[in-house]
Amino acid sequence: MKNVISASRRTDIPAFYLKWFTNQVENRKVSVANPFNRNQIKEVSLSPKDVAWIVFWSRNYHTFLKTYHSFDQFRLFFHFTINPPNKILEPDMIPPEQAFKQLEKLARLYGPECIIWRYDPLVFFKQYDLIESNHDLNLFHQYVRRVESLGLNKCYISIVHLYSKVLKRAQQTEHFKYITLETKNRNSLLQDMVDTASLYGIQLYSCSNDALSEVSGIHKGQCIDGKLLNELGSEEVSEKPHLTRPECGCTLSIDIGDYVATGCRYHCLYCYARR
Repeated sequence: MKNVISASRRTDIPAFYLKWFTNQVENRKVSVANPFNRNQIKEVSLSPKDVAWIVFWSRNYHTFLKTYHSFDQFRLFFHFTINPPNKILEPDMIPPEQAFKQLEKLARLYGPECIIWRYDPLVFFKQYDLIESNHDLNLFHQYVRRVESLGLNKCYISIVHLYSKVLKRAQQTEHFKYITLETKNRNSLLQDMVDTASLYGIQLYSCSNDALSEVSGIHKGQCIDGKLLNELGSEEVSEKPHLTRPECGCTLSIDIGDYVATGCRYHCLYCYARR
């Protein structure tokens, strides 16, 4: 079976490193460091004879949409994160309207069935003793309508995971503190999202957050789903589970990103990939 290449959970390759990646594709290989031991390097084939799919993850496909023909030899699948604007949490994101225009072109080029809209992570915090969030139900409603009009029917959500370095970073931010909603309040908010999405035929999936599946209408997600890729493509890929972190539902893939050499250049306050 051919491989699935993930590009990448560890960084935003389409936004910042697409030229680097196209060079690797031309060379038919890429060297990948083990994120837990950078002295361990493995060579990954990028030859079309070895790769069935490339799964992209990004918040900005502007550069990709100018050079997408570089990947004509592969089947492509896309994760596209579009959240409500929040300068505290995501200070350098592109405007949502620009993102939706990119999403429209991706859907036209590759089909809506090859795209997942990510509305994640959901973050709750106190600033100057006021409880705030990057979630806005009215904006979510608007986004759902836009996504449905393009033929997409999946939305992946998660609650921010408060790793120790994420908490340390927050301590350096004045008048800011993460909070965890009580289960009852969290589930009520999620149920409102389910009810809104269902009006437009959008299914919600949880990413590495099994507790969210307690809410009726939220399914456990598989960000890389070998079974789905086999239904969409003509070349078989593995459907074997390949869990990248607790409660992950993904199937086998090879991630070619690097937290250091190709580190993400966004400055999202909550990001686990930032050093």
